[in-house]
Amino acid sequence: MESKSIYTILLAIIAVLTLALAVLIIFLFVTYNPNVKAAAGGIQADGTIAERIVPDDEMIEFKLFGGEEKMFALKSEPEHPDAIVLVSVTLKCDAGPKKKKETEITALVNDLYLSELEEAVGDYFAAMTLSEARELETRYKARDDLINTFNEILNANKHPKEKIVYKVTLQMFAQ
Repeated sequence: MESKSIYTILLAIIAVLTLALAVLIIFLFVTYNPNVKAAAGGIQADGTIAERIVPDDEMIEFKLFGGEEKMFALKSEPEHPDAIVLVSVTLKCDAGPKKKKETEITALVNDLYLSELEEAVGDYFAAMTLSEARELETRYKARDDLINTFNEILNANKHPKEKIVYKVTLQMFAQ
């Protein structure tokens, strides 16, 4: 008789543990959503700014320096002490779904941060030599670096940070 009561107690303990495990599994499946971003505002867990796929009709274009080429002095080399580069810069920015943020982005780029964006271009080329400016890889690197720099400038006083500049068209003529 005593062995039957031990078996029923063990069976009851196993049933309770099984039920608790089932409740825990159901709770995890109901509450866990893998599609939720790691942190609010699109900032990923590693601290980078999340990107969205932006169709062409949701981008707006801005030309720096009034749409004209700007001349910058390059870092001097012994062979080329007075080297210059002519630069034309065009930005393509995300205006949000259905261009809802078009006026906000236009105000950011044209009114608030235009001089800082243009200054960043000048600073970037001031640290470059003529030899570097003539290399094709430099143009691609300059585009990527300027995209990151422009996004840092435009997100300086914003929280949460978001990617605004998605494309930089850069025309360089080093002389």
